[in-house]
Amino acid sequence: MRLSALLLCLATVPVVAHDVIPEYEKHAAQRLLADGPKETHGVESAIEIGSVPLDGELPGAEGKVLRARLLVLAPGAQIAVHEHQQRPGLAYVLEGELTEHRNDAGGPIRRGVGAVAFERTGVVHWWRNETNRPARALVVDVVDAVPR
Repeated sequence: MRLSALLLCLATVPVVAHDVIPEYEKHAAQRLLADGPKETHGVESAIEIGSVPLDGELPGAEGKVLRARLLVLAPGAQIAVHEHQQRPGLAYVLEGELTEHRNDAGGPIRRGVGAVAFERTGVVHWWRNETNRPARALVVDVVDAVPR
């Protein structure tokens, strides 16, 4: 199966907003009075492509997994402001354009096809699709094997 056909099939699975970011990270940003939307909406899908346990791979990584997901954001979609807490990762834009707002940048960052955003502990940010076309991103992060 071609990659484009696989991505199209994966994009048809509905997603619940709380599946996109951990609730504790959203609440942490709200405690900091971080600027940005408090709710996530318009995420058409968040499909886990796969993961690999990190037990035995890196010192101190027991109980963690390296996870890859495909996110599809409809026009006008947003991902709520959240603070990364020991959840390093990256977001790679595959299609469309997303605007990222983050605490370590001087203003909004427009990320188009091929752009990557690196995320680490202390990054407070949020995303919005400000275009009239869907956007797709590959998101890879390190998470607890059993969610908190």
